[in-house]
Amino acid sequence: MNNHDLENSIAYCGLICKLCHLADTCNGCKVAMTNCGKYLSEEGCYHRDCCMRKNIDGCWECDEYPCQRDMFIGETKGEILGFCTCIREEGKSKFIEHLVQNMRAGIKYGIEGYGSLSEKQVLELLRKGIME
Repeated sequence: MNNHDLENSIAYCGLICKLCHLADTCNGCKVAMTNCGKYLSEEGCYHRDCCMRKNIDGCWECDEYPCQRDMFIGETKGEILGFCTCIREEGKSKFIEHLVQNMRAGIKYGIEGYGSLSEKQVLELLRKGIME
């Protein structure tokens, strides 16, 4: 999987669908017939629905970013806010470069790597590969 594939699989919320544990059975949240667990859950995916309604590529393009909805207030809000802020400030390509460089250095994607951190810590880890 190359950087272009990862960039094309960035979800509306900033997560990477190709790196999801469901990637073998799901083509991501931006396809019509998605198998995304969040989308298929009882509450659905606020971020997907909102971005589709506004016809934007992701939350980072929204005038109301960051809203206080759904995954921006949950357990992994730091990861998701950090990813979206990085994309908003540096673009999707640079965000993926940071992520891939960190994965090569042993920093895991997801809860084990970024999931329990604050937005500031996620941005620092993405951009520097370390947290001070």
